[in-house]
Amino acid sequence: MMFTVVNNPNTAPSQALVAPRPVESGNARALLANRQFHVCGVNMRGEAPLIQASAGGAFLVGEEASKYVLQIRRANPGLPLIVEPRALRRHWASATEPFQGEGTEGAFQLDLDAELDRQRMSSDLAITPTGQIRKGDSAALKAALAGANALDREDVLFALPTSAGWLSDELLTRQLIAVINRSRHPVLLAFTDPTNPVGSMSRARAYRRIFMEATVPVVAYRADLVGFDALAHGALASAIGSYPSLRRLTPVGGRGSSIDPEDMSPHMLITDMLRFVRSTHMRREWFPNAASIKCFCVICRGDDLDRLHGSEEERRIGHNHNVVAVDNLFSGYLNLDGAGRRALWARQTAGALDTYPQLESHIGRSVKVDNLLTVWAS
Repeated sequence: MMFTVVNNPNTAPSQALVAPRPVESGNARALLANRQFHVCGVNMRGEAPLIQASAGGAFLVGEEASKYVLQIRRANPGLPLIVEPRALRRHWASATEPFQGEGTEGAFQLDLDAELDRQRMSSDLAITPTGQIRKGDSAALKAALAGANALDREDVLFALPTSAGWLSDELLTRQLIAVINRSRHPVLLAFTDPTNPVGSMSRARAYRRIFMEATVPVVAYRADLVGFDALAHGALASAIGSYPSLRRLTPVGGRGSSIDPEDMSPHMLITDMLRFVRSTHMRREWFPNAASIKCFCVICRGDDLDRLHGSEEERRIGHNHNVVAVDNLFSGYLNLDGAGRRALWARQTAGALDTYPQLESHIGRSVKVDNLLTVWAS
């Protein structure tokens, strides 16, 4: 039991030992299989040592990724490290320019193969530097596919950073699936939105459909817990961020939005509820008159889950909790086949629904069930 107040026995971390595993550098399908990945940003040096190396890995993102990747690799030699190209955050894809290399504007640009070779100097896999694809921009989508399919190598992920609008339109979702299924490389699939790109029930259903109908390996990238729904329905792997801006791609030139931008306390993962909840929300809404949930992970060690405020140090503690909590949740999925993963997810989501009356009994008032949990449990 990892928490007080709420208990979902189906999310308990597995106690099975994980055998040491080499880093299958340069082999995308082998490296991604049977691992849980984390998207690591400003706290990448602090989060990397917490990841279960033989069952996980890290995508390093942001301007500091290339600066620190070699330092992180020396400190964590058994941990797969993949550096996200800037294009996924900074470039709009077009039919004539679906990719953008790392060179400065106006400087000599490497061809795509050479750009990927440059990435591999510090990264265990290369990622196509695909720009963000606007809703309905079929020409850019097809140009990216053609460029990626021209590559004859096994160390590359075909990145598809697409607008969340592709999930809101039945015809566009079908087109996206068709393009994915024509890829000769594993697909790194992420969606762009100022807030949660898979935050509605309709988008969550469309997202699940992609993984159910994909015939090539797909990674649920920059995901939240929807990454586990993807795993249960056919994803090769998922990559989950420790804080909200790492669990989506913000549209080029935009800024993420927050319900309360002045409240910077961390969102804490309560695995038993399959839910991230801001520490401040728990203090104000759940536990003003009742004892808080206590967490017994290696970061919290029995402390109250709502104890953290908005300082950088406390935010780091909260994000470290999330890294450990995601790995604990994934531990039950290790070495399961597709049917086993679906069955485990069904038990976990049913158990998460059961935690709501437990919490309500403790605090003496109703708590709204997350709409996405309703979809996941269906």
